[in-house]
Amino acid sequence: MGAAAVGQLLSSSAGTPEAKWPCPCGGRVTYARRRTATILSVFGKVTYARAYYAGCTCQHGLAPVDIEYGLQPGHVTAGLAELLTLAGVELPFEPGARWLKGFLLFGVSENTIRQETQAVGIVQAQREELLRQRSLDLVWLQTQLRSNEPVPARLYGSVDAAKVRIEPRAHTEKQAVHEAWRDVKVGCWYETEPISPAQRSGRQRQVADQREASLRAKNIRYYCDITEAATFGELMWATGCARQAQRTSELIFVCGGALWIWNQIAAAYPQAIQIVDWYHAADRLTRVAHAAPRPGLAETRHHSVVGRSSGASDSRM
Repeated sequence: MGAAAVGQLLSSSAGTPEAKWPCPCGGRVTYARRRTATILSVFGKVTYARAYYAGCTCQHGLAPVDIEYGLQPGHVTAGLAELLTLAGVELPFEPGARWLKGFLLFGVSENTIRQETQAVGIVQAQREELLRQRSLDLVWLQTQLRSNEPVPARLYGSVDAAKVRIEPRAHTEKQAVHEAWRDVKVGCWYETEPISPAQRSGRQRQVADQREASLRAKNIRYYCDITEAATFGELMWATGCARQAQRTSELIFVCGGALWIWNQIAAAYPQAIQIVDWYHAADRLTRVAHAAPRPGLAETRHHSVVGRSSGASDSRM
């Protein structure tokens, strides 16, 4: 029913076709006929008939309805593309196809999920490259300093890394022949806001009872890459410039204990407050406690005797 309704809507939205229509190249196209097209939406395949124009010197035809709704015949809609991308990010492509079928009630191939996910990745890479270029442009940086754009009073940054498996394989192969593990470096920028008493969890209420601020993150923006530390540091600087990190009055990094992280932070933001996050700090202290040599019984007694003698001598003095 959803597919039929969308198809009927697209077929009837054109109305009476115009004789001529402007072409993106600057020329004019002429109405040719009503032409059928098929797209893949969240309702499955949708078929509709729309006015089609051709006859321009650029030899490209067009359909005004497709332009109006951002449709490409034979491709997926924007709404479905978002779902496919989310599945492609969260799961491998083949399990993602099975997972989506349970929700959408129709099948989408793993290659379609791959194409949509990679297309979004290309767009994101282009955005990050633009940020890189701006962050190295002195004119752009000076213009940003003079702008009236609001600057957060306090901005947080976090950086860490995780192992991911890379599977290079030919298109004809179903199983990976070679597998390799590499570090995917992930960072994020965020601000914080206080949590109202009604919304606090049990742990957050304990924090509030200790007269400490109970906060939660907001306006979170992530960035990641599989690359060397120095290149990732450039991305950290570029994304930070977009969040006004170099202008905020208080910049705080809460990160893991890896040396490469703090080297990049010190190089890009030497004014930042550096905090090792609780998880990594507690993990490291636990390792140190287990690895530290424990004194034997005789050594314990020796220290006890020395301590008492020293205390007696001090009292006489």
